[in-house]
Parts: sequence; C-alpha cells; structure tokens
Amino acid sequence: MNIKIISLKTIDSTNEYLKREKHKPITVVTADHQTGGRGRRGRKWISPPGKGLYISFLFGKPATFSGVQIVSLSTAVAVAKTLNELKEGFKIKWPNDVLFKGKKISGILPELSGDRIIIGIGINLLHSEEELSHASYPATSLAVEKIPFSREKLTLKLVENVIKYFESTINGTFKIEEFEFLSAIKPGDRITVKREHTAQKATVLGFDREGYLIVERESKIERLFSAEISIRL
Repeated sequence: MNIKIISLKTIDSTNEYLKREKHKPITVVTADHQTGGRGRRGRKWISPPGKGLYISFLFGKPATFSGVQIVSLSTAVAVAKTLNELKEGFKIKWPNDVLFKGKKISGILPELSGDRIIIGIGINLLHSEEELSHASYPATSLAVEKIPFSREKLTLKLVENVIKYFESTINGTFKIEEFEFLSAIKPGDRITVKREHTAQKATVLGFDREGYLIVERESKIERLFSAEISIRL
C-alpha cells in the first residue's frame, strides 16, 4: 500500500487543499494551523496554530460506493478507538462527533469530490477552556482533560486506524455493532432532533446497516440521515 503524507504549516482547510490538488489515493495531509477549518453544516472548526490535530485523508471512490453516511460512522469508530488508547471514556455522538464526558473533542467531515472521497478530522489537543468557550457545542481538549499524549504517536495511530476502517467499510466487513458499542446514545434514550426550523423529541431505536439513525416519534418510525438533521442528547 502506497501512502503519501504531506505536512503543512498553514492552510485554509486540509479538505479544501486535497480538493484543489491532484494527489492520488492514498494521500494524508496534516496542518499546524487552519484559517478556514470547517465542520458539518459549514460550521467553523476552531483551528489555532499548534493547538489541534488537523488532518485529511484522500481515498479513491470504488464503483460500488453508496455514500458517505456509513463512512462517517466507521471513521468515528477509528477516531474514538485511537483516543480510547490514551484514556477510556471517549464516545461517539451520531453520526461522527467524538465526545469525552459529554463534550466534543473531535469532529469529522467526509466529502465526495469527483471520483475521490476526502475525510477531514479535527481533534482538540492543546486548546484551553477559553479558546473553546465560543464553540457551537460544549467542547473540550486533551489538555483540558489532563490526558497525556504524544502528537506523533497519536497521529500515526490515527492514520493506521482510519485507513483500516475505511477499507473495512468499502469491502463490507465493517460491523455497525462497533459503532453501537461506542455510541453515546442507546436504544430507549430520548433525544432532540433538530431540523432547519424545528426541534422535536424522539426515542432512539438503534442504527441500521447503512448508518442511519432509527427513531420513534409520535408513534411513527423514522430513518434519519445525518446531512438533514442534527441531534441533542
């Protein structure tokens, strides 16, 4: 397997960099600083110099590829497992936010770009509480939680796990049970489902094999796609 790793000092966004450049799969790009880091729904990802791990992966899109939904979940498993090697307790808020003690510490942004799949990941490493105080969702960092780490070892393990889980997703061997085990929400939990102009309560039933969230709301069963909604625990 040929893997190209590019390290940059400052970039607008590691995802945007991979969209612009003509690199071949598998390419991994990291940056010390992002001036235009993004999360889901176009939200800004706080990316000050030297404070986080900002990394994107470029994969080829196979002919049988059906969408980024399940890639979101499997990548979240890769990130959570990597962080759980530092300290147990990292969970996933569907579809792909990684939490510690209920606060967001990592976000994932998978995107399609022609015949390529780009997966961006941000992990808060050295951010202070003050730097994270303006985040759209309660956030934390490894430094705030006093979890020791080596940036180099963390990056190498993350690269290994993301590639491993992407390949298992593409070849059909990824098991949704791995996501369920790490999920912050379980069957029976009550959550708030937020759409553009509405917020409604629903009961979690589980997840299907394609990564959709199954809920019951007003005696009706719904299959939720992550691009259309967000949830609050």
